[in-house]
Amino acid sequence: MLDSNTTDFTNPSTFILLGIPGLERAHVWISIPFCTMYIIAILGNFTILFIVKMEQSLHEPMYYFLCMLAVTDLVMSTSTLPKMLSIFWFNSREISFRACLTQMYFLHCFSAMESGILVAMAFDRYVAICHPLRHSTTLTDSVLAKIGLAVVLRSGILALPYPFLARRWPYCRTNIIPHSYCEHIAVVNLACTDIRISSYYGLFDLCSVIGMDVFFITVSYTQILRAIFRLPTKDARLKTFGTCISHLCAISALYIPDFFSSLTHRFGHNVPLHFLILIANLYLVVPPVLHPIIYGVRTKQIRGRLLQLFTHKAWTHTGSCGNIRYMQETPFCLRVGHLLPDSMLDSKITNFTKTSTFILLGIPGQEVAHVWISIPFCTMYIIAILGNFTILFIVKREPRLHGPMYYFLCMLAVTDLVLSTSILPKMLAIFWFNSREINFSACLTQLYFIHCFSAMESGIYVAMAFDRYVAICDPLRHSTILTNPMVVKIGLAVVLRGIMLILPYPLLAKQWPYCRTNIIPHSYCEHIAVVKLACADIRISSYYSLSVAFFVIGLDVFFITMSYTQILRAIFSLPTKEARLKTFGTCGSHLCAILAFYIPTLFSSLLHRFGHNVSLHLHILIANMYLLVPPALNPIIYGMRSKQICNRLLWLIIRKGT
Repeated sequence: MLDSNTTDFTNPSTFILLGIPGLERAHVWISIPFCTMYIIAILGNFTILFIVKMEQSLHEPMYYFLCMLAVTDLVMSTSTLPKMLSIFWFNSREISFRACLTQMYFLHCFSAMESGILVAMAFDRYVAICHPLRHSTTLTDSVLAKIGLAVVLRSGILALPYPFLARRWPYCRTNIIPHSYCEHIAVVNLACTDIRISSYYGLFDLCSVIGMDVFFITVSYTQILRAIFRLPTKDARLKTFGTCISHLCAISALYIPDFFSSLTHRFGHNVPLHFLILIANLYLVVPPVLHPIIYGVRTKQIRGRLLQLFTHKAWTHTGSCGNIRYMQETPFCLRVGHLLPDSMLDSKITNFTKTSTFILLGIPGQEVAHVWISIPFCTMYIIAILGNFTILFIVKREPRLHGPMYYFLCMLAVTDLVLSTSILPKMLAIFWFNSREINFSACLTQLYFIHCFSAMESGIYVAMAFDRYVAICDPLRHSTILTNPMVVKIGLAVVLRGIMLILPYPLLAKQWPYCRTNIIPHSYCEHIAVVKLACADIRISSYYSLSVAFFVIGLDVFFITMSYTQILRAIFSLPTKEARLKTFGTCGSHLCAILAFYIPTLFSSLLHRFGHNVSLHLHILIANMYLLVPPALNPIIYGMRSKQICNRLLWLIIRKGT
């Protein structure tokens, strides 16, 4: 692309999107809130669609319009965010001319569609409050279909001239678009001809869509407020107005960013370009994020359905469904006939001394939501597998990465792969297939692997902290101190420490007699959850577990703190601010990885120590996150923060040398 003439052409085949001009170095950090908002938008809007489909009481006009709004939000966010994130993460700036025009069309079409849906929802509120007796006869299914079709056709037709006009202009200036997506004016401004037709049509479309929609919404709410103020009591007025709050919040979430963006583009001539583009991006991202939150929080039926999925509730079922039989009883009880396969119901599960199998409950009290809980867990597992294998592949293929820091990173990747694979397949089998049985030996093996590789991961962070200490405090001796034999010795020490310290866990657990129950109220074989089932004095196991936690986590945190104390002293002794920031930047990935590991650990420990009134399912969810979050985040952190890894990954994706 560097050798091509990007400033003298008439028919471009590709455009170059700059992302956020002037903030290229911060693209990775800017991507974090945008990626988070995109995930929230996807999960939130799909949840709205699912709940409205499943809940019969929501099969009415307002929620049909809400489903249209959810679909519109999904399409609008998906038409911009994936490409935007590829620019931020992989520097993948190219977009074909046709793809650019398609993106432009989708943006303007679904933005107008969203505005039209809010008008339809305002009309629904008007009829429901001003003519409540005629609501069901006025807004019939056929009328709803006609309104929806009118909204779609209006948007589709009005947005059609945008790409057609943009396609006919000659482009002889540049193909570089100073934006993170193909915004209409940003594209046609590159044309070397009179583009007033496009500009005037854009202004006409804005006035006819936003202007008319705001007018109709204002008229509707004028009539609604008149009807509300005629009600006899204050309580009746507040209750009636409360039915409009969600819609008013959704209107604010769409029009306020749009209004602010328009004002800054019209009058903000001295405003930096990157600020204008950030506002334009937020205008497209904020409504899809806020709409499902607003309606999820404000709508009683949606909130009730969500609570039904995610709270402790006894489920009654008189027959059998598949191979699961339900009984009305407390949410978590040692008599778990409501959770066990029929083949196990006749066996004695509460009176034995030598068990051959344990029963894992998954997330007790959340059995109905297991399938939904599995979605984020499965997603994190896939990210962990792909991300860590990518790290291993890139470090192996890139000779420049054959250094101590990246050898430790490979150890971390292997540890994360083993740690996540030791729990996720069985957990997903519980969630998807109700496969709750686990062999006693397999349970002890899983217990050993979880605690052993958790201790190894903590040790690797100490080794990486030592590497950063030597590289910053004694850079001239870095290559002589951290030689390959020394790296091998450090790695071997970390592995042996994990193996030897955790070995007593399964050995002690194996010797206890189990005469209470074989039901483990967890989604994996956690050490204390297993030994608590023993009918013996298990203080040895408890005390040893506590001493290992203090020895591993306590000492490791101490050594990491000491290393960074020396590192910060060395950084603050540097003469310039730029040198200090650059040097500290080399520690950014390691610090993020440490936080991703130790913060869930600390939170889980505090919750188990002081959260006696916290629901059991929340304890177990936090324990699962503690084991799943670091393997998913570590490759993302190092992939985005390490220039060599990022460049190699970019080369693999776009088939181009850096």
